[in-house]
Amino acid sequence: MLRIEAILLTTLALDSRKYAVLEAIVNCYNRTAEPVSSQKIVRDYDMGLSAATLRNTMADLEELGYLTHPHTSAGRVPTEQGYRVYVDSLMTDQKLSRREKQFIRDGYASSRRDFEEIMEQTSKILSAISHHIGVVLSPELHESILRRLELISIDSEHMLAVLLMASGAVKNQVVSIPKDLSDEELYRINRILNEKLAGLPLKQIRQISQDPVKLKAVFDQHLSDPIATVTRNTFALEQETHVYIDGTSNFFSQPEFGEVQKIESLFRVLEQKEQIADLLSSQQEPLGIQVLIGSENGCEGMEMCSIVRSSYRVRGNQLGTIGVIGPTRMAYPRIVSIVKFTSQMISDLFEESL
Repeated sequence: MLRIEAILLTTLALDSRKYAVLEAIVNCYNRTAEPVSSQKIVRDYDMGLSAATLRNTMADLEELGYLTHPHTSAGRVPTEQGYRVYVDSLMTDQKLSRREKQFIRDGYASSRRDFEEIMEQTSKILSAISHHIGVVLSPELHESILRRLELISIDSEHMLAVLLMASGAVKNQVVSIPKDLSDEELYRINRILNEKLAGLPLKQIRQISQDPVKLKAVFDQHLSDPIATVTRNTFALEQETHVYIDGTSNFFSQPEFGEVQKIESLFRVLEQKEQIADLLSSQQEPLGIQVLIGSENGCEGMEMCSIVRSSYRVRGNQLGTIGVIGPTRMAYPRIVSIVKFTSQMISDLFEESL
C-alpha cells in the first residue's frame, strides 16, 4: 500500500480524541519504557477524559492495530503501525538546544578536514548525543566530485591513477595505458584531463568516457586515441562503500534488549557492514529525513529497531548517508533534529573544502 493511501485510511479511522490518546501513549511509553495504563494518562495528562472513556478509546486503538498490550500488563504500548501514525501525523519539530548544537560543532572543531576523520567523528557524535548507534555511509564513489587527477607512470603498460575527490577522499588504482606512451605525453594527458574534468561527478565523467560523442564534445581538438583510452580506463571504477558504526554498547541499557538472544541477534546484523550499507541506502529518497520503523527496514534481526537517516550533499549531489539506529521506542522528534542538523554540518564541511 502506498504511504499516502495509508495516511488517508488512518485519517478516516481516527478522530481527534484517538489521535490525542495515541500521542500521549507514545510519548509516555517512550519516556518510561513501561506499558501505559488509562490511570497514568488521567494522572499525567490533562485531557479532560475519564479513565473509563480512556479505556474505551485505548481498546478502539488496539482493535485498529495502533496499540497492543503485553499479556502480563493491563497497560498498552504502541505498535509499529501506531508509531508510523505518530511520525507521519502527530510528531512536531523539536529544535535542538544551543548546547546540543554546540556539542555537534565542537565534535568537528579539532578535525583536520580529513575525510576519514570526518566520517569516524560523525558516527561518534551521533552515538554520543543520541545515546543510540551512530552510522555513516561513506560517499558513493560514482557520486563523488573529482577535484584533481594525478597520473604516474609505472612501466610501459601501466600507470597509477590518483583521484582526489572534493570530499577529501582519495582513490588509487593501477590502470592500463597504451603501450610505450611517453612520460611527456602522459603528463600532457594528465593536464588536459584536469582542465576538462575537474569539478564533475565521477558518474558523469564515466558516462563521458564511454560515449565517443560526449568525448568529442568535451575534449574537442584535444581528443586523441591515447586520451580516449586513458580516460576510459581511469574512470572504469568499481563501486566501493565504507560504513562507520559507533555506540553499539548503548543498546545494553535499553530494556527491550535485556534478553541475551535479542542483543546477540542485533549484534550479528551490525557486524555485517554490507547489510548495514544496504539498510542506509535502500529506497533512499533524494532529499530530507527518512524514518524506517521496525520491520519496515526489511532486515531480519532488526525488527525491534528504527532507523532515522538522511543524505549529505555537495553542490546538490548526494554523497552518502548518515543515520541513527535505536529501538522503536525512541524520541523521534529529537533524533530527527539531530540527524538533520548533523547532515547539514557534514555537507557544509565538504562544501568548504572545495
